[in-house]
Amino acid sequence: MKRLLLSFSLFFGLFSAQAQETEKQRKNDVLADPILLIAVPMANVSYERLLSENKGLGINALIKLDPEDGRFSQFSAFYRMYFGKKYASGFFLEGFIPVTTESNDIYSYNYDDINGYYYTSSVTKGNFTTVGVGFGVGGKWVMKNNLVIEASGGIARRFGDRDKHYFDEVTGKIMGGIGYRF
Repeated sequence: MKRLLLSFSLFFGLFSAQAQETEKQRKNDVLADPILLIAVPMANVSYERLLSENKGLGINALIKLDPEDGRFSQFSAFYRMYFGKKYASGFFLEGFIPVTTESNDIYSYNYDDINGYYYTSSVTKGNFTTVGVGFGVGGKWVMKNNLVIEASGGIARRFGDRDKHYFDEVTGKIMGGIGYRF
């Protein structure tokens, strides 16, 4: 009887150990940058889908909120490689493709020979979109209760007709974000 009871206990103990599942890994990160929101003001939000323990794919949006300062928005698709010990955390390298839209006033200046000064002859609105390629580095840390903290930055080269639209050839991407993993 003791052997039967011991066999039963071992069988159900082994069965219950096999039936327990490890907690499923959460694969989505959403982050927002409160520093740029206060300082610039600019909305800087990011979503990332974690493909594996060391790879992620996502999108970042930078949108200037002050219309008096000129319109600027940038949407960047990115791919990341993580080098940390935890699932999709620690130091990372990323490649990204920024699509930037700007609206600037372009002034034409003329020189008045008689009075000896420059004057504005016309103002045109310059709306243009550029695409670029960039590289970035950063770090991501996952805390208790799935709180995520990220610090990252990158630089990209923009392509387009610079002489026609008067844009800077280089753009950047920065994130000092706090978010949630779900």
